[in-house]
Amino acid sequence: MRTIRIFSVLALASAMIAGCSQTSLKKTPGGMPYQVFSSKDTQKVEVGDFIKASYIYKVNDSVLFDSHNSMPVYIPVMAQTQPYDISEVWSGLKLGDSVVATQMLDTFIKRMPENIPPQFKKGDRIRIFAKILGIFKNDSLMNVDKKKTFDAFAANEVVVVENYLKEKKITAQKTPSGAFVEYKNPGTGNNVDSGKYVTVNYTGTTFAGTKFDSNTDTAFHHTEPLGFVVGAGQMIKGFDEGVRLMKPGGSARIYIPSLLAYGDRPGTPLIKPFEHLIFDVQVLEVKDAPPAVKDIPPPPPPTEKIDAHQH
Repeated sequence: MRTIRIFSVLALASAMIAGCSQTSLKKTPGGMPYQVFSSKDTQKVEVGDFIKASYIYKVNDSVLFDSHNSMPVYIPVMAQTQPYDISEVWSGLKLGDSVVATQMLDTFIKRMPENIPPQFKKGDRIRIFAKILGIFKNDSLMNVDKKKTFDAFAANEVVVVENYLKEKKITAQKTPSGAFVEYKNPGTGNNVDSGKYVTVNYTGTTFAGTKFDSNTDTAFHHTEPLGFVVGAGQMIKGFDEGVRLMKPGGSARIYIPSLLAYGDRPGTPLIKPFEHLIFDVQVLEVKDAPPAVKDIPPPPPPTEKIDAHQH
C-alpha cells in the first residue's frame, strides 16, 4: 500500500521505556530516524515471526491512537518492508524492547503527494512509540495469544458498561454476549425470534452523547424503517441480540460494548475506535419472512453516516 501508515502511540513514552537502556539515534535504510531502548531479554525478532506490540501514534501534540486504551496490535514481520516506515525496524529487536520513531510529513509529501490524507498538513511531525510484548514463531501461536487477549478485553468491556449502568442507576437486561437492554415500552406478544423479519426505527449515539445515525432524524437523509432478518448476521451483534429481547411494538435503549459494535473499525469519524454505543430502538413490525423483492423499497442515497448494519 502506498499510503501513510498511521501507527499507534503508547500511553506515555516514559512509562513505555522504563527499565530499558537507551541507544543512540539511528536511521532506517528508508531514512526514518528512530531510537531503541533495549530490554535485558535475549529473544530476538526474526523475519517470519509475528509480534505483539503496544502502540502510541501521535501527530504533533495530538494522540491519534493509544493501544493502552484498546488492545495490542499483532504484526507479521516480513523481509520486504516499506521505506520510511516502522516495518523497517522490527527485525532485530528483542522482547521488551521499545522504539521511538519520527516521520516528517514533508518527506511523505515529496515521495507520494497524491496519497496524503486530508487531515494531515505540511510540517506535521508523526511520532510512533512501540514496545514488543510478544514474539511468536507462527500464526497458530499468535492466534492463541490473540484470542486470549481478545477474550480478556471483551470481558472487561462488559464490566465497563455494567459499571456505567450502575452509576446511572439504569436497570437493564443482559444479552448472551454482553449488550444490555433497558426497556422503555415492553410491547406485546413474544420476543422477536431468530429468523423473523423485523422492521425498526432507531437512533444511535455514543456514550459521550454524539449522535452518529438515525432513521427518524431527517438530518441523516434516510427515514424509512430499517428491516432485517434477526440472527442472520446482517446487523452488529449487540444490536441483533438486543432486538431479540424485545417484543412487537416495544421500545428500548440498547447499550453495546465496542466489540459487539464496530470495534477498531467504526467506518465513520463520528465513532472512535473501541467506542461503546447506545441505540434507541422501536420494533415496528415482525413478519415470518422478508417481503418479496418487488416490494422492497430502493435503498437510500449514499451518505457518510452509518447505520447499525454489520460491515
